[in-house]
Amino acid sequence: MKRHLIIAATVAISILPITSPATAAPQILAALPVESGIELTCSDGICAAQLSTYCLQRERPAPSMGTAYVPAKSEHFTLVLMDEKGAEVLVPAGKHMTFVENRGFMAVAASVELGRLKSLGATTAKLVVWPQASLIPVPQANDPNPLTDDEIAFVTDSLRTHSQGYVDDKPEAASAQLLAKLNAALPSDGPVASNTFDGLWQKSIGDEIPLPTDNIGFSGAREAFDDCVSGKSTYSVGGLRRCLEFSHDDMIRNLNIEYWQKQPGS
Repeated sequence: MKRHLIIAATVAISILPITSPATAAPQILAALPVESGIELTCSDGICAAQLSTYCLQRERPAPSMGTAYVPAKSEHFTLVLMDEKGAEVLVPAGKHMTFVENRGFMAVAASVELGRLKSLGATTAKLVVWPQASLIPVPQANDPNPLTDDEIAFVTDSLRTHSQGYVDDKPEAASAQLLAKLNAALPSDGPVASNTFDGLWQKSIGDEIPLPTDNIGFSGAREAFDDCVSGKSTYSVGGLRRCLEFSHDDMIRNLNIEYWQKQPGS
């Protein structure tokens, strides 16, 4: 599997006040919408995509490495299956895919077995994330502070709507998603630092958003990419993939802090 889809070890997020026991239910996450769909990349029998996410509940603990999530509302995550003739079938992604924390609260890996896709008649697939989408952690036995139905309803409806203006609609969110898409276009083997922004843009996005463009988030994504390639970024020592991930996460984290500060009751 491409390294950008491998679940990474989660680093401690010092900005999160952990007020609940470590075994308590972690935060409900918002998923940034991708109505054009994220192409699933298949390797070693697993097809996966990476979602850009952020935390809706500052007061709950951050998800630990590998925390499993499920869609809060099935209609917000659609798996688009395409057969060899190009015909499409739309199914609820939650019935076929698993959603697992990838990098703290800022990324979630969504995956499905290749064999399952084939059994559904698909040769390729993509995951559509609709506006107002959110993910809730899978309940655990003996949880001392489980999520209640009322809490889930309030967070996934009221707070999710409130968060849209502070995160989803911001240029930095668009930049972060473009970085994630560019990262997904990196070759799985060999050196990647020589890849140009324009080349990767055409490979991963192409005519979907023509280049050059004044599309929202474009300049932020290009600046972060150029800093990673040139070595100007403080994260460039980890390689282009890791640098793009860190840049993505920085953008999401900063937006998340702004949302927390404007959260009702703050």
